[in-house]
Amino acid sequence: MKNLKLLCFLLVICLHYTGYTQERKNVTICWDVSLSMMDRDIEKEYYFLDAYFKTVQNANVTLLTFSNEVISKDNFNLTGGKWTSIKEKLNGLSYDGATSYSALEDYAEKGDVLLFTDGQQNSGTSTPNFEGELYIINSNKVFDRATLNLLAIVNNGNLVDLKKNGGPKSSQNNTKQYSGTIYNGTSGLAGAMISIKGVADKTVRSNEQGLFKINAAVGDTLVISYGNKKKEQLLGDNLSLNFSFEEGGIRLQEVVVTEKAIAPVNEITTGYGKENEDKVGYAVQSIDDSDISAVSTTANNAVQGKFSGVSLGQNDDLSQVKMRPSNSILGNNYGLIVIDGVPTERSNSGTGEVAGTGFVDPQNIANITVLKGLAATNRYGSMGANGVLLITTKTATVDGPRGKKKDLALLTNNVYDGKLKVNNKTLVTPYLKELKKGKNLQEAYDIYLKQRETYWNDPTYLLDVYSFFQNSNKQIANRILSNVLEKPSVPYEELRGMYLKSLEHGSTELMVLSANKMIEAYPNKVQPYFDMAVANKNQGNYQEALDIFTAIANGTANPKLNFSGLEKVVGAEIRNLVNKQKNTLDIKKVEQKYKNNLTYNARLLLDWNNPDAEFIVQFVNPQKRFFSWEHTDTSERKKILDQLQHGYSNEQFEIVGPETLGDWILNVTYLGNRTSGNKMPTFLKCTVQYNFGKPDQRSEEHLVRLGEVDEELQLAKFTVQ
Repeated sequence: MKNLKLLCFLLVICLHYTGYTQERKNVTICWDVSLSMMDRDIEKEYYFLDAYFKTVQNANVTLLTFSNEVISKDNFNLTGGKWTSIKEKLNGLSYDGATSYSALEDYAEKGDVLLFTDGQQNSGTSTPNFEGELYIINSNKVFDRATLNLLAIVNNGNLVDLKKNGGPKSSQNNTKQYSGTIYNGTSGLAGAMISIKGVADKTVRSNEQGLFKINAAVGDTLVISYGNKKKEQLLGDNLSLNFSFEEGGIRLQEVVVTEKAIAPVNEITTGYGKENEDKVGYAVQSIDDSDISAVSTTANNAVQGKFSGVSLGQNDDLSQVKMRPSNSILGNNYGLIVIDGVPTERSNSGTGEVAGTGFVDPQNIANITVLKGLAATNRYGSMGANGVLLITTKTATVDGPRGKKKDLALLTNNVYDGKLKVNNKTLVTPYLKELKKGKNLQEAYDIYLKQRETYWNDPTYLLDVYSFFQNSNKQIANRILSNVLEKPSVPYEELRGMYLKSLEHGSTELMVLSANKMIEAYPNKVQPYFDMAVANKNQGNYQEALDIFTAIANGTANPKLNFSGLEKVVGAEIRNLVNKQKNTLDIKKVEQKYKNNLTYNARLLLDWNNPDAEFIVQFVNPQKRFFSWEHTDTSERKKILDQLQHGYSNEQFEIVGPETLGDWILNVTYLGNRTSGNKMPTFLKCTVQYNFGKPDQRSEEHLVRLGEVDEELQLAKFTVQ
């Protein structure tokens, strides 16, 4: 307190000799009411204001309160240094939301600006430039010195530190000596830098044995760096720390296992069986069963839009496929279909005769390969002159007599009788019950502020409360959801839940922030990069979106990660963007294979936040036939493990063909989490993109929260026209 009195005395002298008491001044107080500011030492801040207004006694004061946005603006006319009315306003404030400085510059008046904040800006990275003298006042023990210093430098301002014990995130009276060893594998690593974040004078190097000692306190952030590698660790009560820098990663009291992958030999299907791709002297295009939508009802659906230079009318049979370039002018222009090595009867474009391939079950197709050109098709002689479509089935047999379409419903007993009891009840939780007791918006919000501490660690709490307030007040709802960013350590599932909720309600700014946070907190996952691209696309930042999608496709978004699991959905996004926005985009970096347009009656994109979740999605088509897609350990174990390893969680389905027009229903059955004891919730979202790739393309979002095991919910109901 003695130092504080001296600081305020010097401030008074400074203001006095610059003539501040001789005129009525314009003063703006920017008061941070984000959630982290609940820990402020408000009495010291009041002491500062009291000293300030003893000097600047006559002032026109603008009081701005802000968290993720500017919340309120009040004007006060002070005479004789009496600021009681301002104090009364400050005493009645509530603290909620993340922190953003983006709008302060627009609201602040010319003159003195008193910015009370801890610098922990997590809702953007704005650095406002104020017109006047800036005083940045911090009273929090935990604060971001780097941000505050940058604000001071940009504005040539003053940083006033009122925190109890000095030093960012620490207390001088509670300083302890932390020690440990930096390892390079199993031996000590000399020369590693160890410092306290934001404090340049607290930096040491590890000695020849890799040992280090540094004074710090609980709550400080220890930064360990060596070369271009860096690790940050929030300090606790453990005073002995061991770090290890190894090839492929940095570890802290844990083992990082890395291995060098042997480059796989890529084999492709040709007219002579499987061959090494590097030994084949011509281009071959192939797809496998993962590229064939679970809702495909004919083999036509499996081929349409999948290959460049291959065309098939929506009402045509697969045997009427055409491949560029065509070698026939007046003769037959249709390609040859070969199933499990056996050429099928060809349709004839000259006579109009259609052979028919309706007997091919799309769910029994293992892979399809397109061969074009003499080198690729010479085995089939003149029959293969217009190109060859090689189909390999899972059973390696042609199922059913040629020309007779297989009735999938009879074979799989998949007639939807509509008797499934789908639970569409409103979500009920203890905290939502409490909120419903509020007679109006303000009462409900006051209940939320009181219950927040009780449910703070529940990863569904903020997401559910966000939805509760969405219909009443989007501003309050967004503020509540932004609190996810205020948490010092947020589970990935909660962050992606925030993203999916934001996407559902069109809150594009929160989409960008949550995707940014995921990339920062979970750099080993590929999904956040895709989410960031989608967020930019939804904001109308099409070039930024295309650049990110392209970087994902070629692997440059993060060379350390494997993005192959996203190839299908990213390819569709790139083609769609290039087609719809080609007049405004720079597409020089886009590969040629992505420049052909894809069109579907509808495209479905399923997204979920919890990679560990197991569920079954049932697709009911207009003919009342249903097809099930499982995200379960028994049916998709390999894919789920790949998703967990590389960190992605979405799946694309295409609805193509005249038989798909009409009403669709998507039901979902939740089976719980794979890992025993994992209580993380699951949010499942379905994006329906009607007339995908066409001028009248439009989208809608459907989202459900999966809670009880074996619960059946309706995910979406829509009509394809």
